[in-house]
Formats: sequence, C-alpha cells, structure tokens
Amino acid sequence: MIDLTNQMSYRIANLDVENQRISYQMSTGKKIENGSDDAVLYGKVINIESNLRTYEGLQTQIERTTAQNEVADSTINEVKNTLDAIKVDLLKSLNSGMTRPDRIAVAKNMEGMRDNLYSLMNTQIDDEFIFAGSNTTIKTYEKNEDFKINGQIDFQGNGHLRNIAVEPNTYRERGVSAYDVLMYNTDTSEVDGTISFTQHETVLDEYGNTWKLNDAKDKLEKYNEDGTKSQFVDSAGNLQDEYLTVTSDGSTPAKYTSETLDDALANGHISSKTSSGLLLETKHNTFDDLNIMINALYGYSTKQTDDSTNGQKDQVINDEEVRAILADDLERMSEQFDATNVGHAELGGRNRIFDTALEAINSKVTHYNILMQKTNGADMGKLAMESKALELTYNALYSTVSKMNQLSLVNFLK
Repeated sequence: MIDLTNQMSYRIANLDVENQRISYQMSTGKKIENGSDDAVLYGKVINIESNLRTYEGLQTQIERTTAQNEVADSTINEVKNTLDAIKVDLLKSLNSGMTRPDRIAVAKNMEGMRDNLYSLMNTQIDDEFIFAGSNTTIKTYEKNEDFKINGQIDFQGNGHLRNIAVEPNTYRERGVSAYDVLMYNTDTSEVDGTISFTQHETVLDEYGNTWKLNDAKDKLEKYNEDGTKSQFVDSAGNLQDEYLTVTSDGSTPAKYTSETLDDALANGHISSKTSSGLLLETKHNTFDDLNIMINALYGYSTKQTDDSTNGQKDQVINDEEVRAILADDLERMSEQFDATNVGHAELGGRNRIFDTALEAINSKVTHYNILMQKTNGADMGKLAMESKALELTYNALYSTVSKMNQLSLVNFLK
C-alpha cells in the first residue's frame, strides 16, 4: 500500500511538471523557459533576441531623429517666410515716398521679425537645440549682454553635426547647423586658395572645423570639434598647431587675408592631410545685417569696429544714405535666402536618408519578430490538446486515488 502511494505521488509530481510547462507556454507563447530545456534552441533564441533588441533600439532612435528632422524642416520654412517678409519690408522702405515715421514703424516690425528668427533658431526638441551643431545642449544663439545698445546676437554652437546610427556600426549626419540656415558665404578658398574675413565673421572648412583668428591677429588657427587646437607632427617630428598666416588690410573693421593653402603646406603650417582638398568658407552672421538695417530705419548709421562699440548706433544719416544702406541689406537678404534654400535642400537630403533607413529597420524588426515566433513560438493548438489531455489524466488519477482510499477491511467485510 505504501509503495502504491509513492507511485501515485510520483505520477502526480510528473503531471505537475507537465502542467507548469503547458501553463508557461500558453501564458508567454514561448516554447522554452530555461536554457537547460533545449540548449541548441536556447542559443538560437538568445541570438535572435540580441539582434531584435539592437534593431528596436535603432528603430526608436531613428524615429526620434525623424521627428526632430520634421521640426527642423518646418522651422526652416518659417525662417524662409520671415526672410521673405523682411525683403518685402525693405522694398517698401526703399520707396522715396516713405517718411521717417513710416520707416520707424517698419523698424519696429523688423525688430519683431528679428526676435522671431532668434526664437526659431533656438528651437528645442527633447531638450536639444536642433541648430547648435554637435553639442545640442548649448543654446544656438545668445544675445549680447549689451544687446539693447549694440544689437549683437552671437552663434554659440559649431559646424559639426551629430552622427546617428542607422545600422550597427554605420552612422549618418543628422540635420543642419545655423551655419547652413542663417549665415551666408562672403568668401571661399575655392577661387585662389586664400580666404578673406573680418573679426566678426567665422571661417569654416568642409568638415565643420572652425578656424579662428588668434589674439595676436597674425594667424588663423584650426580648432577641432571639442574646442581644442588641431595639431600635427611636422617633418622634424615635433607636434605643432595647424594654422594659416594672415595679413590685415589696415581698415576698420580690419579685413584679413590668409596665405594660400599651397604656401601653408610648403611652409609646414598645415599637414598634408588637412591641405588635401581643403575648402574654406567665410560665414557672415545675418543678425549683424539686421542690426545695421534696423539702425538705418531709425535714421542712424552703425559703428563697424573691432572693439566693444561694434554694432552701436553712430551718426544720424539722411534719406539718401538710409536708402543706400537698405539697398545693400536687400542684396544681403537675397544672398541669405539663397543660402537658406541650399541648407534646406541639404536637410531634405539627410532626412531622406533617415526615412529610408527607418523603412529598412522596420522591415528587419518585423523579420526578427517573425523569426522569433517561428523559432520559439509555442503551438497553441497543440497546447490546447495537451492541456485537455492533462486535465483528463489528472481526473483519472485522482479518481483512482479516491477509490484506493475506500479500500479497507471494514468496507471489505461490509
């Protein structure tokens, strides 16, 4: 009797294990719970899960990037609309019938549009400034502490773009920086190998590196993305900074012109790697033009110097001088509009890359989900039958145990 009881307990324990397996598979939809259940299958499942997590992470990141790109696209549209409105107001102001009060009213409107541009360029998504370059924690533009006096608004970011993964170990640049949206070129090294600029302009190469005028104002020094000076090992084996020598034309504000890139290479001022295909561009800040324009509408010229007085109102000017300044600014706004269009087109090209990448990632996520289901997915129809068979086995076993418990000498004598 004791041996029979032990057998029944053993069989019930086996049924409990089988019940646990069926319950787990039906609740999770998975074939196995532990690696010991099937080592080969478990290895396949781990590999698929790893790939699935990787692509789901890429999917989330690219979806976020796509949302940021859409905001950048609509923001640049607004920038272009604002530039168009500025050009319309400039054309009105060039009308000889405009009186001083009329121009002051236009100046007030221009100040509002300048503030709109300032807000647009400081657009944030998920606490990231989308036009600041690679360091999106830095505010794109900041007003000078004496802004009410000099009207200066300065760019704080850089020309590098953030790299976003579109495949494992494959990255693409995201978006555009303010250099592409609200600055235009005043010179390029493409023509004669030299670059000209003023102290208030920025020199940029095609890789986004900034070239800055040193304190002695005799060198244009190359800076890396992290803000450190770019260095290389010269022919003597010494580590030295990369730079171009510059000369000033002696005017106010001073205009500087660099040595040619070929001379810089020959003189050992830059590395052969840097000089290979190097293209420099001088970027002009459109907010400086807006300041000159607004001062002119109020009837003043603008101080253009290399010291702290730069941007301040200067002398009272007559209507003819006002129109001359506004005509020049109208041409500059047209240049800026063209530059913004180019930047917008570059953004569109990069956006398309991420749209295509997202389609590919979505396809791979779907593929791995299907593969996971085929590899580790439980057969629900089979489980339903096994569950019913288990239920019947339980009932039969418990019925047997119940009848066995009724076997006794007393019942036998009855």
